[in-house]
Amino acid sequence: MGWLKNLFGKGESSDSENVRSLNHAAELNKGDIIKMSFLDQQDLSNKRFEVSEVNSYDFEREQETSFTLKGQSGDIFFLSVCNDNGKESLSFSRLLKRSQVLDLFSENDFSHVFNEGAGSKLERKSIPASFEDWTSATYVEEEDCVKGYYHKGDYRKRSIPRIEDESCGLEYYLLAGLENNVAIEIEVYASGETEVSAVVYLDMSAIEEMWPAT
Repeated sequence: MGWLKNLFGKGESSDSENVRSLNHAAELNKGDIIKMSFLDQQDLSNKRFEVSEVNSYDFEREQETSFTLKGQSGDIFFLSVCNDNGKESLSFSRLLKRSQVLDLFSENDFSHVFNEGAGSKLERKSIPASFEDWTSATYVEEEDCVKGYYHKGDYRKRSIPRIEDESCGLEYYLLAGLENNVAIEIEVYASGETEVSAVVYLDMSAIEEMWPAT
């Protein structure tokens, strides 16, 4: 009976043919939904998030897409896809308030990050309960004062503007944790604003399901 369906369905398209395919986290767009698997990080575990923004970073050696994720309770996280010599992973980050940074590290030790350069160590002074699975006892600086730009908007399919007025210059620092597969990222902007984020690296399978918005 398949020929009958083909005969009377000619010229028509089913709803399924119009649904956008979503097979990889790097393909996410604004409005898409992801569901996380069960994880040690309770604020991510078994939760659903909507992609509320897609923005871009432009460094000398690479371009990075950042997905802003908004949870049902209003929690905000940032997602990017990492590729380390062909091995992909997911980077989830959360912004830290100044008070949270000072709960984790002494102000004096943290300030040394900007002076000592790559290879310097940073020791955690305490473990707030909400950051137990997001932090490491010791960090080593791997990236020091890397120049880049932050661009509002999705530039995966278009050229990033080269006019500085259309972007925000920054200096990037990365401190890798010696345990728990975590890191601390620091972005110091030309405006003087500094953003500090706690980062956790997860397997690609940490995203259990994805649903396209359209």
